[in-house]
Amino acid sequence: MNVETDYYESFWNEESGSTIECPYCHKEWQPTYEDTYIGDEPVECYEEGEQTFICDQCGKKFKLRTEMDWIYTTETIDGEMTVEEWEKDLGRWWIVV
Repeated sequence: MNVETDYYESFWNEESGSTIECPYCHKEWQPTYEDTYIGDEPVECYEEGEQTFICDQCGKKFKLRTEMDWIYTTETIDGEMTVEEWEKDLGRWWIVV
């Protein structure tokens, strides 16, 4: 394995909490009973399930899971992050080999 190139194949990060947070740039959205949007897409804030969005700040695609107790979990999608972006925020990421 070449450490310089091979082990940066995919990156994983997950954020959970009472707000919706981009797992890449950490922009936050406050869920509301009214209209909540990520980019131009409406967010179903109070229904369980999984949705996919593109962050309107960094432009990266991420998954959003809404759980029964209104906990919002976002996670990265393979191939959305570069090595340089990962190295800037080294402490928050897991490397998937």
